[in-house]
Amino acid sequence: MSDVNVTQLVETVSELSRVAVSRGVDAATAAQLDTLLTPNLLRGEAVNLYQQAATLLDQADELELKAKLREAVLQLDAPFEAALQEEKRFVSAVETAIQDERTAEDEARNAAENHHLAVEAEREGQACKLSAAEQTTLLLTVRAAADVAARLQAAAEVAKAHRESLEQQLTAARQAVRERKAACEAASTLAQNPPAVPVSAVTALLDGFRRLTWGLPLDKQAMSVVAGVVEAAASKTGVTNWLQASAVEQHDRERASVAFERNMPAKGHPFRPSNPASPVFAVRPPTG
Repeated sequence: MSDVNVTQLVETVSELSRVAVSRGVDAATAAQLDTLLTPNLLRGEAVNLYQQAATLLDQADELELKAKLREAVLQLDAPFEAALQEEKRFVSAVETAIQDERTAEDEARNAAENHHLAVEAEREGQACKLSAAEQTTLLLTVRAAADVAARLQAAAEVAKAHRESLEQQLTAARQAVRERKAACEAASTLAQNPPAVPVSAVTALLDGFRRLTWGLPLDKQAMSVVAGVVEAAASKTGVTNWLQASAVEQHDRERASVAFERNMPAKGHPFRPSNPASPVFAVRPPTG
């Protein structure tokens, strides 16, 4: 119901009153009809506008929630792209490390073969009874070949360990990519299908008391805001002082009752008054 419609209805009611008077209806009765209907029409429009305001507040909360969800998606995009770049970097590093390891292994095999040939040559030299100088040369060659083979084998082991380390880092990088991707997908799904919109603090402040009294759902934050409004209202209207005084009075009555019972005989005792609240204690007659 718009403002224009209410205005038209008010004018219509006034016109009906005038028509009723012209048709012979008592003027006071017609005026009473106008007096009864017009305020109710205005109150109805006020309730309608109140509901429209509540709807606008809900729409504002929904827009804020969607904006936060979109922002969450944008904040996750950059880490996801960084994780992808890190994965690509490790893929390239692993490929280079594999090639370096293969080269080192080839060199180590060649050095081992060279050492094997040197050992065979030195053995044949002994069999052929070469001179001491020649045997010395062969033996030095064997020892040098062994040193070179050991050094290149160690280099191959280092290359292997480096490749394995990079592969482990690549595995971790791929796991990070999967986790970032899952987070982005979850955030996108949540943004496309947002959950129930929570009541914002602003909405709770402006419309929370009505929602509370009408039994509408309020989350923890909204309930806290409404509780603050109710507490402030209770303090300004004196309700807080009244509740405190009532609590003190109730506490005093309970203490007095406890003290009274402490001084009275136990329930069922023949000397216990039949009416302890009476100013005159009537002792129960003995039984049996």
